[in-house]
Amino acid sequence: MDKILSFHNHSEKQIKTLIKKIFQNENWAKAFLKDSHHGFVHGNQVRLSCLKLVDKLNPKEKSQLLKEGKRIGQDHPLEYALFSIEIAAIFHDCGRFNRDGKVVSEEQNSHHILGAKRAKIFCEHLGLSVLVPYIKEAIICHDFQSKERTPGLSAPKTIIGKIVQSADQLGWFHPDSLPRTLDYNKALGVKFFDPSISLKERLVWKPTYTPKDALTVMLYQLFGPTSKDRFGIESARQKVEGYKPELEKNIIKIAKAFKVEIEAEQLIASFKKAYALR
Repeated sequence: MDKILSFHNHSEKQIKTLIKKIFQNENWAKAFLKDSHHGFVHGNQVRLSCLKLVDKLNPKEKSQLLKEGKRIGQDHPLEYALFSIEIAAIFHDCGRFNRDGKVVSEEQNSHHILGAKRAKIFCEHLGLSVLVPYIKEAIICHDFQSKERTPGLSAPKTIIGKIVQSADQLGWFHPDSLPRTLDYNKALGVKFFDPSISLKERLVWKPTYTPKDALTVMLYQLFGPTSKDRFGIESARQKVEGYKPELEKNIIKIAKAFKVEIEAEQLIASFKKAYALR
């Protein structure tokens, strides 16, 4: 129990030190700790977002969180649950980095599996294997958006998993998330706008596909589903709707910088029309 309380009170710097110590000779960990797209910076942001969501849980959600914590340990159930949430948040995207520390597009669709394995190693080194089932489920399910758009993934069943998923998915809709989207796609060699991509191709794009241009990804951020399966926490569903107007404005700003403002506006209008018919 002391280990759990110790971690829960750790600062960002102390958590990074633990990761360095446990994975000291591994290139993926070095890249993960430096990267700001899907690395430690992002993981820590999701961790902090998770803790904010915990503070806003409704009574039913709070009760479920305590029940899950008690299944792990009766003595300090909330601390067990919070620790599981924090570890899952930190490690949820670490699988995007292969063993050489590189982000390779072909491996992105299995990043949740590799991330869960690395989180398991982390917990075992701390003597906290009892937390692994909850952390594994949260990481495996964090990218689920809908059965149609993320086939092969399932929505989390635990409140621990729902908190991690909701916090991470909120980041997709946040108006300030677009530079991260742009930088990540640039790292994959994807340009901002490709005029050869048809509207039909853009409309059927899924997160499991290799991006054809960053603008399509941003349009998906703007028009993606916001159902309970994607946002299992009530306060997250309420919050995400408020992000959309500013997110749309920021997409236009970035498009303007690339001198394709008119094209972006036309695509947004076409997406609105297409989604209104669904």
